[in-house]
Amino acid sequence: MTETARKICKRLHAYLRMGNYDGTVYAVYPDAIYLSTSIGMISILSNAHCLAPFSTIVSSVKPFTRCEIEEGMQVLMGSERIEIPECELVLDLSQSTDYDLSLDTIRAVFLPNDYDIRLRHILHVIETNAKTDDLSPLVADTKPNEFSAVIKPLLPRLHAAFREQDPVECSEAASAIAGIGVGLIPSADRLLCGYIAGYAALSAALGRSFSRVLEMTRALAGAAASRTTELSGAFLLQSGEGLVSEDLFVLVRNVLSDAPYSVLVSAANRIAALPLGGGTDMLAGVYLSLSMLYSESAIN
Repeated sequence: MTETARKICKRLHAYLRMGNYDGTVYAVYPDAIYLSTSIGMISILSNAHCLAPFSTIVSSVKPFTRCEIEEGMQVLMGSERIEIPECELVLDLSQSTDYDLSLDTIRAVFLPNDYDIRLRHILHVIETNAKTDDLSPLVADTKPNEFSAVIKPLLPRLHAAFREQDPVECSEAASAIAGIGVGLIPSADRLLCGYIAGYAALSAALGRSFSRVLEMTRALAGAAASRTTELSGAFLLQSGEGLVSEDLFVLVRNVLSDAPYSVLVSAANRIAALPLGGGTDMLAGVYLSLSMLYSESAIN
Protein backbone atom coordinates (compact mmCIF):
# COMPACT_ATOMS: atom_id res chain seq x y z
CA MET A 1 0.00 0.00 0.00
CA THR A 2 1.38 3.38 -1.03
CA GLU A 3 0.18 6.67 0.44
CA THR A 4 1.09 10.07 -1.00
CA ALA A 5 1.94 12.88 1.40
CA ARG A 6 0.27 16.24 0.72
CA LYS A 7 2.12 18.42 3.21
CA ILE A 8 5.27 18.02 5.27
CA CYS A 9 7.19 19.97 7.89
CA LYS A 10 10.09 21.59 6.05
CA ARG A 11 12.57 20.81 8.83
CA LEU A 12 11.63 17.12 8.73
CA HIS A 13 11.88 16.98 4.94
CA ALA A 14 15.34 18.57 5.09
CA TYR A 15 16.54 15.89 7.52
CA LEU A 16 15.16 13.08 5.37
CA ARG A 17 16.90 14.46 2.30
CA MET A 18 20.23 14.34 4.13
CA GLY A 19 20.40 10.58 4.56
CA ASN A 20 18.76 7.30 5.57
CA TYR A 21 17.34 6.69 9.04
CA ASP A 22 15.44 4.01 10.88
CA GLY A 23 13.11 3.74 13.83
CA THR A 24 10.06 1.94 15.17
CA VAL A 25 6.31 2.50 15.31
CA TYR A 26 5.64 4.11 18.70
CA ALA A 27 1.83 4.28 18.61
CA VAL A 28 -1.02 3.86 16.14
CA TYR A 29 -4.36 5.68 16.17
CA PRO A 30 -7.10 5.86 13.51
CA ASP A 31 -5.85 9.24 12.31
CA ALA A 32 -2.20 9.26 13.40
CA ILE A 33 0.93 7.13 13.49
CA TYR A 34 3.80 8.13 15.75
CA LEU A 35 7.29 6.97 14.85
CA SER A 36 10.17 6.91 17.31
CA THR A 37 13.30 7.58 15.25
CA SER A 38 16.91 8.65 15.55
CA ILE A 39 15.95 12.20 14.52
CA GLY A 40 13.03 12.50 16.92
CA MET A 41 9.34 11.65 17.05
CA ILE A 42 7.68 11.81 13.63
CA SER A 43 3.91 12.04 13.12
CA ILE A 44 2.02 10.76 10.09
CA LEU A 45 -1.40 12.42 10.14
CA SER A 46 -4.44 11.37 8.14
CA ASN A 47 -6.74 13.95 6.51
CA ALA A 48 -5.70 16.65 8.96
CA HIS A 49 -5.85 20.37 8.12
CA CYS A 50 -3.05 21.42 10.46
CA LEU A 51 0.57 20.36 10.03
CA ALA A 52 2.54 19.79 13.23
CA PRO A 53 6.31 19.89 13.80
CA PHE A 54 8.06 16.85 12.28
CA SER A 55 4.82 15.66 10.72
CA THR A 56 3.39 14.90 7.32
CA ILE A 57 -0.24 14.73 6.20
CA VAL A 58 -1.71 12.08 3.92
CA SER A 59 -5.20 11.60 2.49
CA SER A 60 -5.73 8.07 3.75
CA VAL A 61 -8.79 6.16 2.56
CA LYS A 62 -9.10 4.13 5.75
CA PRO A 63 -8.08 4.43 9.43
CA PHE A 64 -4.47 3.57 10.21
CA THR A 65 -5.70 1.07 12.79
CA ARG A 66 -7.06 -1.02 9.88
CA CYS A 67 -3.75 -1.07 8.01
CA GLU A 68 -2.15 -3.88 10.06
CA ILE A 69 0.34 -1.44 11.56
CA GLU A 70 1.54 -2.46 15.01
CA GLU A 71 3.68 -0.87 17.69
CA GLY A 72 7.32 -1.88 17.50
CA MET A 73 7.39 -2.45 13.74
CA GLN A 74 10.57 -1.31 12.00
CA VAL A 75 10.49 1.98 10.09
CA LEU A 76 12.87 2.89 7.23
CA MET A 77 13.23 6.45 6.00
CA GLY A 78 15.05 8.08 3.13
CA SER A 79 15.01 11.10 0.87
CA GLU A 80 11.44 10.88 -0.39
CA ARG A 81 9.89 7.97 1.49
CA ILE A 82 8.90 6.54 4.84
CA GLU A 83 8.36 2.80 4.84
CA ILE A 84 7.01 0.23 7.29
CA PRO A 85 8.08 -3.00 5.53
CA GLU A 86 6.20 -5.48 7.73
CA CYS A 87 2.81 -4.08 6.72
CA GLU A 88 3.96 -3.02 3.23
CA LEU A 89 3.14 0.64 3.86
CA VAL A 90 5.11 3.14 1.80
CA LEU A 91 4.66 6.87 2.22
CA ASP A 92 5.72 8.82 -0.87
CA LEU A 93 6.98 12.29 0.05
CA SER A 94 8.05 13.39 -3.42
CA GLN A 95 4.85 15.31 -4.18
CA SER A 96 4.40 16.92 -0.77
CA THR A 97 4.51 20.67 -0.17
CA ASP A 98 7.01 21.92 2.40
CA TYR A 99 5.78 24.22 5.17
CA ASP A 100 8.25 26.09 7.37
CA LEU A 101 7.01 25.83 10.96
CA SER A 102 10.01 27.49 12.60
CA LEU A 103 9.34 30.66 14.57
CA ASP A 104 12.65 32.15 13.48
CA THR A 105 11.01 32.79 10.10
CA ILE A 106 8.47 35.20 11.58
CA ARG A 107 8.94 38.62 10.02
CA ALA A 108 7.38 42.08 10.45
CA VAL A 109 5.98 41.41 13.92
CA PHE A 110 5.68 44.24 16.42
CA LEU A 111 3.73 45.33 19.49
CA PRO A 112 0.50 46.80 18.09
CA ASN A 113 -1.38 49.58 19.85
CA ASP A 114 -4.30 47.20 20.40
CA TYR A 115 -2.13 44.44 21.91
CA ASP A 116 -4.36 44.17 25.00
CA ILE A 117 -7.46 43.81 22.85
CA ARG A 118 -5.82 41.03 20.84
CA LEU A 119 -4.97 39.20 24.04
CA ARG A 120 -8.58 39.58 25.21
CA HIS A 121 -9.74 37.85 22.04
CA ILE A 122 -7.54 34.85 22.91
CA LEU A 123 -8.88 34.88 26.46
CA HIS A 124 -12.45 34.93 25.16
CA VAL A 125 -11.76 31.84 23.03
CA ILE A 126 -10.31 30.07 26.08
CA GLU A 127 -13.34 30.97 28.20
CA THR A 128 -15.78 29.90 25.48
CA ASN A 129 -14.11 26.52 25.04
CA ALA A 130 -13.16 25.83 28.66
CA LYS A 131 -13.50 22.29 29.99
CA THR A 132 -13.91 21.25 33.61
CA ASP A 133 -10.53 19.50 33.69
CA ASP A 134 -8.37 21.75 31.48
CA LEU A 135 -6.00 24.54 32.52
CA SER A 136 -8.30 27.44 31.63
CA PRO A 137 -8.60 28.40 35.34
CA LEU A 138 -5.00 29.62 35.15
CA VAL A 139 -6.09 32.55 32.98
CA ALA A 140 -9.89 32.66 33.00
CA ASP A 141 -12.57 33.06 35.63
CA THR A 142 -13.46 29.38 35.67
CA LYS A 143 -13.60 26.92 38.53
CA PRO A 144 -10.16 25.55 39.54
CA ASN A 145 -9.52 21.83 39.22
CA GLU A 146 -6.88 19.55 40.70
CA PHE A 147 -4.33 20.21 37.93
CA SER A 148 -4.71 23.97 37.69
CA ALA A 149 -4.54 24.18 41.50
CA VAL A 150 -1.16 22.43 41.51
CA ILE A 151 0.31 24.44 38.62
CA LYS A 152 -0.86 27.94 39.60
CA PRO A 153 1.61 28.50 42.48
CA LEU A 154 4.47 27.24 40.27
CA LEU A 155 3.97 29.81 37.51
CA PRO A 156 5.50 32.92 39.16
CA ARG A 157 8.90 31.22 39.23
CA LEU A 158 8.62 30.40 35.51
CA HIS A 159 7.63 33.98 34.65
CA ALA A 160 10.51 35.37 36.70
CA ALA A 161 13.02 33.06 35.02
CA PHE A 162 11.97 34.27 31.57
CA ARG A 163 11.90 37.93 32.56
CA GLU A 164 15.43 37.59 33.94
CA GLN A 165 16.57 35.43 30.99
CA ASP A 166 17.96 32.81 33.38
CA PRO A 167 18.11 29.37 31.66
CA VAL A 168 19.10 27.51 34.83
CA GLU A 169 16.17 28.87 36.79
CA CYS A 170 13.96 28.25 33.76
CA SER A 171 14.97 24.57 33.74
CA GLU A 172 14.12 24.13 37.40
CA ALA A 173 10.80 25.96 37.09
CA ALA A 174 9.81 23.89 34.04
CA SER A 175 10.78 20.63 35.77
CA ALA A 176 8.32 21.38 38.56
CA ILE A 177 5.46 21.91 36.10
CA ALA A 178 6.07 19.26 33.43
CA GLY A 179 4.07 16.04 33.43
CA ILE A 180 1.15 17.34 35.50
CA GLY A 181 -2.05 15.92 34.06
CA VAL A 182 -3.07 12.63 32.50
CA GLY A 183 -2.49 10.78 29.24
CA LEU A 184 0.42 10.55 26.82
CA ILE A 185 0.50 14.35 26.52
CA PRO A 186 -0.32 15.82 29.95
CA SER A 187 -2.02 19.21 30.21
CA ALA A 188 1.01 20.94 31.71
CA ASP A 189 3.17 19.97 28.74
CA ARG A 190 0.73 21.50 26.27
CA LEU A 191 0.72 24.62 28.43
CA LEU A 192 4.53 24.77 28.26
CA CYS A 193 4.52 24.32 24.47
CA GLY A 194 2.13 27.25 24.15
CA TYR A 195 4.24 29.29 26.56
CA ILE A 196 7.35 28.71 24.44
CA ALA A 197 5.55 29.80 21.27
CA GLY A 198 4.28 33.01 22.85
CA TYR A 199 7.69 33.84 24.29
CA ALA A 200 9.50 33.23 21.00
CA ALA A 201 7.06 35.37 19.00
CA LEU A 202 7.12 38.17 21.57
CA SER A 203 10.91 38.07 21.54
CA ALA A 204 10.89 38.55 17.77
CA ALA A 205 8.67 41.61 18.17
CA LEU A 206 11.03 42.98 20.82
CA GLY A 207 14.09 42.45 18.62
CA ARG A 208 15.71 39.75 20.75
CA SER A 209 18.09 37.46 18.86
CA PHE A 210 16.76 34.00 18.06
CA SER A 211 19.93 32.39 19.44
CA ARG A 212 19.15 33.94 22.81
CA VAL A 213 15.57 32.76 22.56
CA LEU A 214 16.73 29.21 21.84
CA GLU A 215 18.93 29.23 24.92
CA MET A 216 15.84 29.70 27.04
CA THR A 217 13.42 27.47 25.12
CA ARG A 218 15.90 24.60 24.91
CA ALA A 219 16.52 24.86 28.64
CA LEU A 220 12.78 24.67 29.33
CA ALA A 221 12.15 21.85 26.88
CA GLY A 222 15.13 19.74 27.90
CA ALA A 223 14.24 19.87 31.58
CA ALA A 224 10.53 19.33 31.00
CA ALA A 225 11.06 16.43 28.58
CA SER A 226 12.92 14.46 31.23
CA ARG A 227 9.92 14.69 33.57
CA THR A 228 7.12 13.45 31.33
CA THR A 229 6.18 10.76 28.81
CA GLU A 230 8.33 9.91 25.79
CA LEU A 231 5.75 11.24 23.33
CA SER A 232 5.11 14.44 25.22
CA GLY A 233 8.82 14.93 25.79
CA ALA A 234 9.43 14.67 22.04
CA PHE A 235 6.86 17.39 21.36
CA LEU A 236 8.42 19.60 24.02
CA LEU A 237 11.87 19.20 22.49
CA GLN A 238 10.50 20.18 19.08
CA SER A 239 8.90 23.25 20.67
CA GLY A 240 12.22 24.05 22.28
CA GLU A 241 13.74 24.24 18.80
CA GLY A 242 11.18 26.89 17.87
CA LEU A 243 8.85 24.62 15.90
CA VAL A 244 5.08 25.04 16.17
CA SER A 245 1.95 23.83 14.40
CA GLU A 246 0.52 25.77 11.47
CA ASP A 247 -2.36 27.14 13.54
CA LEU A 248 -0.12 28.18 16.42
CA PHE A 249 2.23 29.92 13.96
CA VAL A 250 -0.69 31.89 12.51
CA LEU A 251 -1.98 32.80 15.97
CA VAL A 252 1.22 34.20 17.49
CA ARG A 253 2.23 35.97 14.28
CA ASN A 254 -1.10 37.77 14.01
CA VAL A 255 -1.35 38.75 17.66
CA LEU A 256 1.83 40.74 17.05
CA SER A 257 0.61 42.56 13.95
CA ASP A 258 -2.20 44.74 12.67
CA ALA A 259 -4.01 41.81 11.02
CA PRO A 260 -7.81 41.67 11.37
CA TYR A 261 -8.98 40.18 14.65
CA SER A 262 -10.87 37.52 12.71
CA VAL A 263 -7.59 35.95 11.58
CA LEU A 264 -6.23 35.36 15.07
CA VAL A 265 -9.64 34.35 16.43
CA SER A 266 -10.04 31.73 13.69
CA ALA A 267 -6.60 30.29 14.49
CA ALA A 268 -7.37 30.30 18.22
CA ASN A 269 -10.68 28.51 17.65
CA ARG A 270 -8.99 25.83 15.55
CA ILE A 271 -6.47 25.25 18.34
CA ALA A 272 -9.23 25.22 20.96
CA ALA A 273 -10.98 22.46 18.99
CA LEU A 274 -8.19 20.00 19.75
CA PRO A 275 -9.63 17.06 21.73
CA LEU A 276 -9.67 16.54 25.48
CA GLY A 277 -9.03 20.18 26.34
CA GLY A 278 -5.54 20.05 24.84
CA GLY A 279 -6.19 23.14 22.75
CA THR A 280 -7.29 25.33 25.64
CA ASP A 281 -4.25 24.15 27.63
CA MET A 282 -1.99 25.33 24.81
CA LEU A 283 -3.86 28.62 24.42
CA ALA A 284 -3.52 29.22 28.15
CA GLY A 285 0.25 28.87 27.77
CA VAL A 286 0.29 31.31 24.85
CA TYR A 287 -1.81 33.81 26.79
CA LEU A 288 0.35 33.53 29.91
CA SER A 289 3.62 34.23 28.12
CA LEU A 290 2.24 37.03 25.95
CA SER A 291 0.58 38.74 28.91
CA MET A 292 3.17 38.14 31.63
CA LEU A 293 6.45 38.60 29.76
CA TYR A 294 5.86 41.97 28.16
CA SER A 295 7.56 44.62 30.25
CA GLU A 296 10.31 47.19 29.84
CA SER A 297 12.78 44.75 31.40
CA ALA A 298 11.82 42.07 28.87
CA ILE A 299 13.23 44.19 26.06
CA ASN A 300 16.78 43.98 27.39
